[in-house]
Amino acid sequence: MNIRYEVLRSDKLGRYLVAAKDLKAGEKILSDEPFVIGPSSDTSLVCHNCYLPLISKFIVCKSCAVAPLCPDEGCPQPLTYNWHSKSECEIFKTLKLTKGLNPMVMVQNVGSLIILRSILKKKTEPEAWEEFMQLETHIEKRKNTSVWQYYQNTVKFIESLDLDGVDTNLVQKVCAAVDVNSFDVRGPRIPVIGCSEILRGIYLKTSLMAHDCVGNTHLSINDNNLLVCHARIDIKKGDIIYFNYTDPLKGTKLRQQHLLVGKYFKCTCHRCLDSTELGTYLSSVLCSECKIGLVSMNKNGIWVCNNCKKDYAQTHIDKKIQGCSDKFDVINKKDEKELEEYIRNVSLLLAPNHYLLLEAKQRLAGVLRDLISRETRPTKKVMRRKLQLCNELLPVIEKLIPGISRTKAITMYELHAAMVQLARKMFDGREITGLAYMDELLHAETYLKRALEMLFIEPGNSPEGELCAKALEEYRALKATMNSVLDGIHAEGKTYVNAADRETPSQGHI
Repeated sequence: MNIRYEVLRSDKLGRYLVAAKDLKAGEKILSDEPFVIGPSSDTSLVCHNCYLPLISKFIVCKSCAVAPLCPDEGCPQPLTYNWHSKSECEIFKTLKLTKGLNPMVMVQNVGSLIILRSILKKKTEPEAWEEFMQLETHIEKRKNTSVWQYYQNTVKFIESLDLDGVDTNLVQKVCAAVDVNSFDVRGPRIPVIGCSEILRGIYLKTSLMAHDCVGNTHLSINDNNLLVCHARIDIKKGDIIYFNYTDPLKGTKLRQQHLLVGKYFKCTCHRCLDSTELGTYLSSVLCSECKIGLVSMNKNGIWVCNNCKKDYAQTHIDKKIQGCSDKFDVINKKDEKELEEYIRNVSLLLAPNHYLLLEAKQRLAGVLRDLISRETRPTKKVMRRKLQLCNELLPVIEKLIPGISRTKAITMYELHAAMVQLARKMFDGREITGLAYMDELLHAETYLKRALEMLFIEPGNSPEGELCAKALEEYRALKATMNSVLDGIHAEGKTYVNAADRETPSQGHI
């Protein structure tokens, strides 16, 4: 048996995973079936069997007369899981007779469904239940807090069912285990509309991975709810297997707030302890004194300029960042002009790679992509701006998310597309020669190939998997274009030599 990981325990990390052998980037570490999946507390009503949103109507399970289900033709087939299982149906049928459980109670408590289904595993899957109950809960830190009070409605609902051996403390512990260990899972898509609810899933093996803000793993969950974990980078035997619980493109303060509120610990990874955030200055602001330095918080909690050494009060920095954040909240993020104005104004206050600027640039790149695909004759100016944005985003993503990354793959794909579109327009307008056109196509190909290498491991039925299929088609089209351009060069009696191999390299790219 090829064992790739083992479980260890420590006082600091509790149970955690380490590599049992040297792992190569892209190598599968584990795959994990869900222990339970269910709606979030703020999810709208979903089918209790397939989790498809129930937009306007539903039917009730004919057997138990309790569970709300898809109307008309029923749940889309085939289903990997029937979440409203036979055993659950029997339990619901008994509860209807003995406790008056009815469909409207289930509708009113849809946010508690994942908690109820976890508790029912105590009887239906006792071994998995025991493993689930060993997960970290931080229950003592939650007691008498607002989150403890928030779950009182869930406690009342489940206690009303009078399940054997279930009391307030057990319900709260299950709520804590779900909160601390759940992963976001994309629910089934609504036909035609294409959107879906974001569900929560518990994966017992994956939940043991420790956190680091520069994780070494890449997770994907397919439409069948199977979670697959790959090595993001090379991992040595004995190294801890890490997953980043936070958004890597957020600043340290926001990441740590997320971890404190949701996971109950303060991160002390090397990125969190680095005032420059690995040289990206993702949380820094421009110095208002010297105008060129970047102000970051040092290890003593003081904000200091890296150029003129002027220090600033925390309140001054907070006010500046909050003002920029408030402005971003109110602008129209689908409007090119508003985004450009925001970037222009905020660039006078924040570091070039500040997380607010990164998000604005990502949004703008998406707007320009849609504009280019929508317009019959998009301008070179728009194409160049998209190209510029991708080139600004990519080095930051490379530093913060080394190795395999969805965000990086999508950015590289978009960068290649902009390069090809601009080069084709300039070649058709006779602004560049066939040799220069070929240079640009080869350059674009390197980005497309790197994107494909990362997208290949994504589930085929995920948005990233669909992008992979699209990118493959575009790769074939790109190769055909390159062959056509080469034929044209040869027809002129010339020989193409790669720019890197020529004595005088081309001066940059378009």
